[in-house]
Amino acid sequence: MAPLSRSHEAPGGTTEAVRKGLHTHDGQPLHELLAQLARTADPERRIALYQRLVPDALNLATAENVLLYQSLRDNIFSKVETLSEKDVRYAPAYGSDELRKEIAALLRPTLSPDLKYEHIYGTSGVSAALECIAFALKAAGVLTTGDRVLLPAPHWQGFIWCFEERPGLVCVPAPMTTKPVEDFQLTLADLQNAYRQQPEPPKLLVLTNPNNPLGVNYSKELLESIYTWALKETGMHIISDEMYAHSQITGATPDFVSALRLDAVTQNPQARERVHLVWGFAKDFGLSGFKAGLVISAAEAVRKAMEGDTKLVHPIEPYSWFSPFDSLKHFYLGALLTAGANRESYARTLMQKDYPGHLTTAFRSVSQALEKNQIPYVYREGQNTAQFIWLDLTQYLRTPKTEIPPELGVHYPLPGELPNGLPAESGKAEPLSLPLLFSEISSAEEYLRDYLAKRAAVLLLPGQTLNCPKPGYFRLCFTAFHTEDVVDAINRLGEALREIPPHSGD
Repeated sequence: MAPLSRSHEAPGGTTEAVRKGLHTHDGQPLHELLAQLARTADPERRIALYQRLVPDALNLATAENVLLYQSLRDNIFSKVETLSEKDVRYAPAYGSDELRKEIAALLRPTLSPDLKYEHIYGTSGVSAALECIAFALKAAGVLTTGDRVLLPAPHWQGFIWCFEERPGLVCVPAPMTTKPVEDFQLTLADLQNAYRQQPEPPKLLVLTNPNNPLGVNYSKELLESIYTWALKETGMHIISDEMYAHSQITGATPDFVSALRLDAVTQNPQARERVHLVWGFAKDFGLSGFKAGLVISAAEAVRKAMEGDTKLVHPIEPYSWFSPFDSLKHFYLGALLTAGANRESYARTLMQKDYPGHLTTAFRSVSQALEKNQIPYVYREGQNTAQFIWLDLTQYLRTPKTEIPPELGVHYPLPGELPNGLPAESGKAEPLSLPLLFSEISSAEEYLRDYLAKRAAVLLLPGQTLNCPKPGYFRLCFTAFHTEDVVDAINRLGEALREIPPHSGD
């Protein structure tokens, strides 16, 4: 996002509004909010800040999950005892042995029956887990500043901050273009093409399975081919981001297959040092605010980084000390993982039996609302969706009537400057001229996002912020609020989109 500058403000716009002492609905001075927006790089956090300007809008852009809260409240949170003295003392930075054993028991049915708790390291969120792996591989000499990270695109935008901001790597998107772009199907050829086009061979491949933002499971056959190629024909390490491993629609195909179950991994001795996983409690359990992530790796380089190593020429303190699995995580997650009766683990039952049912019911209600409103989305019958629906709003894209002069900066349209075909809001005061929320994406996609935010009171994540190769796609997280609220939001989207005239090829 272009930084704000008083010299680049449109007449009658932000500066005038600030002079009048305008505030957001919660009392924050408008100029302070604009300054925050200007320095916030992550699209999801930018949208969360922007919501203060449209407080009645429902934020379906941010990936969160409320479907399990009532069960967690009734079975865990309402029953936990008061913190003891032990619980407010320092906890092992990457998790106690007891807690890691419970986590391993929870994950073995999904990831691998051979999963060892010694290979699990707790961190303050999956973002921290990804960064820790990058730093560990740099400390071992596997990676160096400027090395490339290969990412199938579209992909979660947070990878950029995890790998580029502090580790100093360079993220390279691999667009899914071997098959028609509109199908969004990853192929081995997509990765090979992107790999060969780089001036230096990428050193790290990151796969998100199930995919974010598409929600699909990658087939075992595809994964076997990718891992075989990467491990045998390249020098890349692989990170498998399996954050949504339990977010499975009932009956979805293909089945979810963890990297730890692939023949290309289990039968290749090199894989022990070159394949790493991340998972966390944020998405599957709906505990995003807990910031509880995991590094799962048998690699010696990762072990030394996460546990610390005094035998090196330059001894290192455990990386987990700087992104710890703190004592409150031990307390609440310990209660969650040890709850149950008659040898039935509450957490395992929740993941394997209850959660798929809740997720399936929510998806069916939301998809029916989309179809009723004739809102297209990318979906093949029977596939998994995780927590997302990938909307195809390409037919609603419009370009502005006139380009905004560069000397005025990039701003929302002034009154009367809405894009072709987008109806103005009637009966409302003239809008302020504010900086564009996403000046880095196509103007047509940004205008449509802004129109839906104001006309339908729904916030969606533009696909181009996720490195989608084509404009007009938006990520909708259908687990971010109660299903009836999401359905209401979709009805508003449908009403707003019906007001846009049919595409005329402009």
